[in-house]
Amino acid sequence: MGDHADSRARGLGVSTKVLSLGGLCLLLQQIPVSYRIDFFGQLADASLIHLHAGLLLAIAMLERDRRVVAGCFLVTFAGWTLRQLSFDDWQPGPVLAWGAASYAFTFGWSLLCAHWTGWPRGECQRVQRRDLIRFAAIALLLYPLVLALVGFSITVVSTSTAAISTAFQMFFAKQFGVAVMTLPLVVAWRERGHPAPRMDAASHWLWPIALGAGLAASVWAAVLVRRAFNTGLAAPELVLMDYRFALLLVLGWGMLRLSSRWAMAALSLTLLLLVGMVAGTAEYANSAVGFFNLLHITLEVNILLLAMMYLWLTHRDRYELAERLSAETLRDQITGLPNLKALRERVARPLTRTELGYLLLDQTDTLVAGFGLDTQAQAMNAVARRLEDLVETYYVGTGQFALLPKPGGDPDLWERVMARVEHAEIDVGGQPIRLLPYLGVAAFNGTQASVVDNAVVTASHLAFEARHHGELRPRYSDVGDTQVRRTHRRQLHDATEALASLRNERVVLYFQPIRDLAPTGDADPRALSGEVLCRLLDERGEIMSPARFMAPLEAAGRGAELDLAVVRALFRLLRKSPSALPHCREIAINLTGQSLASMSFQVELRTLLAGSPLPMSALCFEVTETAAISNTAAASHLLADLRALGCRIAIDDFGTGMQSFARLRELPVDVIKIDGSFVRNVAQLGKDYAVVQASVAVAKAFGAATVAEFVEDEDTEYCLRRIGVQRVQGYLYGAPRPLVEVLAETAAEPAASGE
Repeated sequence: MGDHADSRARGLGVSTKVLSLGGLCLLLQQIPVSYRIDFFGQLADASLIHLHAGLLLAIAMLERDRRVVAGCFLVTFAGWTLRQLSFDDWQPGPVLAWGAASYAFTFGWSLLCAHWTGWPRGECQRVQRRDLIRFAAIALLLYPLVLALVGFSITVVSTSTAAISTAFQMFFAKQFGVAVMTLPLVVAWRERGHPAPRMDAASHWLWPIALGAGLAASVWAAVLVRRAFNTGLAAPELVLMDYRFALLLVLGWGMLRLSSRWAMAALSLTLLLLVGMVAGTAEYANSAVGFFNLLHITLEVNILLLAMMYLWLTHRDRYELAERLSAETLRDQITGLPNLKALRERVARPLTRTELGYLLLDQTDTLVAGFGLDTQAQAMNAVARRLEDLVETYYVGTGQFALLPKPGGDPDLWERVMARVEHAEIDVGGQPIRLLPYLGVAAFNGTQASVVDNAVVTASHLAFEARHHGELRPRYSDVGDTQVRRTHRRQLHDATEALASLRNERVVLYFQPIRDLAPTGDADPRALSGEVLCRLLDERGEIMSPARFMAPLEAAGRGAELDLAVVRALFRLLRKSPSALPHCREIAINLTGQSLASMSFQVELRTLLAGSPLPMSALCFEVTETAAISNTAAASHLLADLRALGCRIAIDDFGTGMQSFARLRELPVDVIKIDGSFVRNVAQLGKDYAVVQASVAVAKAFGAATVAEFVEDEDTEYCLRRIGVQRVQGYLYGAPRPLVEVLAETAAEPAASGE
């Protein structure tokens, strides 16, 4: 039942097309460009153009259903038959049979020529510039030439003179019909639904000047032609109208400025006007000069068609390429999401709420390291889709978005954005993950790019501040914004200056001793045991404290570069003091979490250790307990290798982070350094005392030695001795001093005692 209904619907559609298109062909048959032709004394009235022939070829090129094409030819033949019968007093004759055969051949020939030109095509395919060559060769030349030969076959029912006249008429009539109708109609039909190409507004003023110049040139040419033919006799007809240069300019303007429908209509009407104006010239075609003159006019019309069509197609392709490139610049190349340029263009249009949010997703860089760019792009798109009903998202960088509110007066919009992201599980590699969001919100007033950029910068600073403080609520702009921006600029400057110091080897090492609480009787009184502390020199030669350069360097991902610079500087100083080397009992060196996760650092460190001036047993590497180690397996492997070489491994600042016991299980540990924030108040026997006591118990359970930091008075030392802490470090035993001085004193002590 359903198939039958579909079949009836398709049949009705075919009938409708045949009636409408066939009726249009019949109408075009009635629009002649009349002229009177004289072949060998045989006069005949004829039309210089068969518009219906051009329409039939266009239908053959566009319509995939051959029943429609056949129906249109049949309707057109029916119209020709009625007109022929009216000429023959309604008496069927041999000409009628010849006409039926020629129409049948024309139907097949039209389908074949359409196929050779590459038509019909899919609905999405359009006319391209390369199609013009095939169209010129097949549709404008071969198609009418073969139909003219078919017209010559009328000799079987008429005289040879009539056959020559018919062939002549058919060639030019079919050729002009195709030139005027076919290609403009195909282009107009295929371009429907596509935006019209536009010219730049800056070039509008050029057209009046160009049109005026063209008109002046055409008038000048017309005057010259009329003077040449002004011999006192009647002036002969001109080949083309006098002002064709101006017409050419007007037509070119239409190709560039009008939509596809109106541009193609203007082209067809212009060509039809040209054909109409040369109809008088066709009456001289019985002579050789007149015939070649008509061929020359035909060539000019075809050149005009192809030139205008090439101009229009070139302008269309250039416009679409520019639009496509412009659209691509508005999107991130990896994620496909709108970018900051798109945000600037969006702000130029009216907004219901002049606020801008900056969303920062933590740990998104690990997605790239662990899963690749494609997975990171999927995660970013998933976040954008989750927020699409609340805000417009604009991608700034890895895990960073600028957000514009969508229309609506939701006062809790930004809190909802945070909750939506925080509670979302994103599938990454088949595993659900959560991304921790931080959000800064800034208001702005204006549509200029500088205003938008300032709002983005302000909101981004607030988002990064929120991440720094672990704040999972939106941060809003206030009077403190200037201070926030100043802080970030200072941090950026410090990071840049610290990198310059590292690469210029402006590294100064300090040394703070570590003492045993229960020294043995045979201990070397000149033994060096302590921690190496790093300082950097700025361009003015002034010391930069770790508070100025550590956080910026780690934020810039240069922690490994800093650690390698410290090891190089240490070994360089030790080689310069060979007499102090036997007294170096234990030298502790700090390592950042970035170094532990870096394979290039591990390779470089092993190379440096191979040339160490100290035995491996004299080296201790300290890992800060709060260090962000993104690859625990790689860190464990490196520390295990160092331990196998004879080095000792210490956890620094133990107790300050949330991963203390997890680190003890994951990493090989020989020493636990109890953070000084607990040691300072241990003598008060409060909570800090309990923490230190618990730390000592944990160290014993794991077989590790304990070191207490920040020991500044004897009461603290006494309390630590009672708890069972083995070693101590702090100002009670010595402030940090330049390592070069410590090594010099150690090397000079034997000479002083000898005197």
